[in-house]
Amino acid sequence: MMKTEVKMKTTIKSQVVYTNPAKCRDCYRCVRVCPVNAIKIKDGQANVIIEKCIACGICVNECPQGAKQYRSDVEKVTNYLNQNIEVAISLAPSFVSIYDEWEQKRIPSALRELGFSIIEETAIGAYYVAQESLKKIKENPNKSHISSSCSAVVEYIEKYVPERISNILEVNSPMMAHAKMLKQKWGREVKVVFIGPCTAKKLEANRSENRPFIDAVLSFEEFDQLLKLNHINLGECEESSFDRDPIENARLFPLEGGLLKTANLSTDMLSQDIIAVSGFKEIKELLENMNSSSERMVIEPLFCKSGCINGPVIIKNKNIYERRRNVIEFGTKKPNKSTSEEIPDIDTHFKYQSIESVKEFKEEDIQKIFEISGKSNPENQLNCGACGYENCRENAKAVIEGIAEAEMCMPYMRRLAEQKNDTIVNTAPNGIVILDEKLQIISINPSFKKMFSCSDAIAGKPISYLIDQDPFEKLIAKPEEVIKKVVRYNSYNLVCHQIHYALPEEKHFVGVFVDITNVHLNEFKLNKIKQETVVQAQELMEHQISMAQQIAKFLGENSAKGEMLMKKLIDVIEEDN
Repeated sequence: MMKTEVKMKTTIKSQVVYTNPAKCRDCYRCVRVCPVNAIKIKDGQANVIIEKCIACGICVNECPQGAKQYRSDVEKVTNYLNQNIEVAISLAPSFVSIYDEWEQKRIPSALRELGFSIIEETAIGAYYVAQESLKKIKENPNKSHISSSCSAVVEYIEKYVPERISNILEVNSPMMAHAKMLKQKWGREVKVVFIGPCTAKKLEANRSENRPFIDAVLSFEEFDQLLKLNHINLGECEESSFDRDPIENARLFPLEGGLLKTANLSTDMLSQDIIAVSGFKEIKELLENMNSSSERMVIEPLFCKSGCINGPVIIKNKNIYERRRNVIEFGTKKPNKSTSEEIPDIDTHFKYQSIESVKEFKEEDIQKIFEISGKSNPENQLNCGACGYENCRENAKAVIEGIAEAEMCMPYMRRLAEQKNDTIVNTAPNGIVILDEKLQIISINPSFKKMFSCSDAIAGKPISYLIDQDPFEKLIAKPEEVIKKVVRYNSYNLVCHQIHYALPEEKHFVGVFVDITNVHLNEFKLNKIKQETVVQAQELMEHQISMAQQIAKFLGENSAKGEMLMKKLIDVIEEDN
C-alpha cells in the first residue's frame, strides 16, 4: 500500500505531557486538577514540571483550552511502517470498550493494512504478569503487595510515597511483559508499538530499562489518526482475528480486579486483605493508611477511576457502563486457552526504586510567604483550595519552590483589590458617604470630612445630622434610580453637584459630592459682569441716540438756511438776464 509521509512538530523525548503556550489562558485549571502539583506557574503560564509529573494525563483531559497536550508518536510509527522492517502491535484489552463489536472484528485487518506485520493483544502479557504476581505473593505471604500493572501508580509511589516502594510487586507491567515476549520470539530488530488509553505508558516506555523492548506508544486517538492519515475506513475492512489469543480472563485486566481475577485471587468486594481500588484519592488514602507491620494486603490499584476503560485520553464515545460491559462480554464470552506455542520463559523481574521529588521546607520560609500574603494569622489561612493546592501551607511551599505565584491566592488578591479600592476612595477629591438601610452613616472619606467639617465620630448617626436626607429617602422607594442634583449649603459655604445611588444587595446607599463652589462663584461673578455690561451698553446706546438726534436737528436747520440762500442767488441771476 502507499505510505503516508507525516511531518509533525516533535517534543523532548523525556517530556510526555507539555503545555502549548499559544492556547494557555492562565485559568489554573491544570493546577487544581493535577494530583501531584506538577505544574509551574510563571507570568500566568502553566508549564509541566518533568521531574514531578507522573504523566497521569488528567490535565490533558481537563484543560478547557486544550493547552495541555501529550507527546505524539504518530510520526515515529509512520516512519517505522515506511521502512522494510517488521513492526509488531501490542493492543491494550481496553480497545473493546470504545469500539462496537463489528469494529472490533475489523481492527486486526486495519492494522495489517497500515503495515503492521504482527498483531497481538497485550492481554497475552497480562496473563503472564498475573501468574508471576501470584507466585511472588505466595513466596512472601507476610507482607503487603501492590500490583505494578498501572504505571501512573508506580510513578506516584516512586516519586511521592517512597516508603511503599518495597511493597510494589517486582514484576513488569503487561505492556512490558508482552513487549519482551514479542522481542524474544521475533528478534530484537522487530519494532514493538503499544496502543492503549494511557499517557503514563509513554513515560514508562521512556525508562532506560524499557527502551530496548518498547519502541513507541500510541493512544487510541493516535491510532484513529493513523487510520485517517492512511485513508483506512473500518467499515471497508474485512473481519479477521489476532495472530493469537490470550489465556483465560486476561482480557479483564482493564477493569478493577482484572489482575486478581486473572490470577484466580478473590475479587470479593468485602474481602479485607485483597483490595481492588481505582481513583487517585482512594489510592492515596489507602497508601497513607497502610500499616506494613500489622496488615497483610494484596492491592490492585488503577489510577483512573473505574480503571483503564476511563483512561485520560480514551475516546469517550460511550458511557462508562457501556465500556465496562463491552470488556466483560469480550473477555468472558470464550475462556480461551492460547492457540499458539507455550509462553516463553522471559525475565519479567523489575526493581522499582525511589525517584523522590518531595522537598523539605523551613518553617520560617513558610511563615515569610504567609506574611507576604497576609496569612500570618492562622484565621486567614482559609485552605480554600482555589489556588489548586490542598491547603495554604502547600501553596506556600510551591511559592518557595518557585512553581507558584502569590497572585494565585484568591483571598489574597481580593484583599489587594479591596486595599486598592480603599486607596481610591480615601484619596478621591470628591466627598463620599455610605449609609445603611436606616440612612445611618457607615463610612465617610477624608474629602467628605473636609467638606462638611466632621470626623469619623459621625459614624452611626443619621445623615440628617449633616445634610438633608431627602435624596436617600427617594432611593429607598426606587433603588434602581440614580439621583443627580446641585445643592447649595450656605452653612458650609459650599455648593455641590451630588450623585446618589443604591447598592441593593448590600442594602447600602452611596452619596458622591463634587465641590463646585468655585465654579458656581465664578459663574455668579460672570453673570454680574454681564449684567453691568448690559447696563453700560444701555446707557451708551441712549447717549448715542441723543447725540444723533441733536446732530440731525443741527443738520436740518443748516440745510433750510442753505436752501433759502441758494434760492435768492438764483433769483438775482435771473433778474440780471
